[in-house]
Amino acid sequence: MYFKNIGIGALALAVLSTAAYASEYDCGPLENSLGPFDYNDPAMRAPTGENPMGQIKRVENVHFQPDMQFLNIRRFTPERLRGEFGYTLGAFPNHPLALNAISRLEMLYSKQLPPAPKRVTANCFFDRAIRFRPEDRKVRFVYGVHLHQTGKLNDALKEYQLAESLGEDSANFYYNYGLLLADLKNWELAQKYARKAYANGIALPGLANKLQRNGYRVDTRSEAKASEPDTPASESEAGGAIAHPQAN
Repeated sequence: MYFKNIGIGALALAVLSTAAYASEYDCGPLENSLGPFDYNDPAMRAPTGENPMGQIKRVENVHFQPDMQFLNIRRFTPERLRGEFGYTLGAFPNHPLALNAISRLEMLYSKQLPPAPKRVTANCFFDRAIRFRPEDRKVRFVYGVHLHQTGKLNDALKEYQLAESLGEDSANFYYNYGLLLADLKNWELAQKYARKAYANGIALPGLANKLQRNGYRVDTRSEAKASEPDTPASESEAGGAIAHPQAN
């Protein structure tokens, strides 16, 4: 029995190693000339004598400006945006706002983006982020949004569940989770998360309207102070206004 257990453990380890290797083969290694550095590391925000802004701001001020983050294609072409987001994610693979931005860029402007290697696609940026920090709740949340928007509802559900188990509890998380559950026709659970979202200050009417059309009411009035969302809600269900991400 002892030798059997050793064999099973070694087999599991081999399977995991093979999966990681295949992932790196398809999407590239984490190490590059820019990083990787952890977006959540306080040291990346701390000013130094040579870098008074902190490393994250130093990168964002050039490669992830507000107009870039909000996909202002009047100022920046989609191809330019892809390059800037790629630079940001090369330095900080688990940068949740940049991950969300590359996902939205592909979803909204895929026809304007010229062909590019697989390694610079949103799927590969998420792959590297998860390899880098598999227990980052924000990465899991944003990946769930990405999967939801690309029609992979059951995979998105797993990511939302994982994000919640890791401690994600923002109002915008509840709102997006509610949208997914509504799309899965799990109306009672969607109503539960909608109540959490609106009680915590979400003002977007899309989820409440969707629930009401299917016989489930939600009180959208809240005395809670509206919180700035961490990632955008569904482009189609945000009620006419996208909850753009804000820096932590």
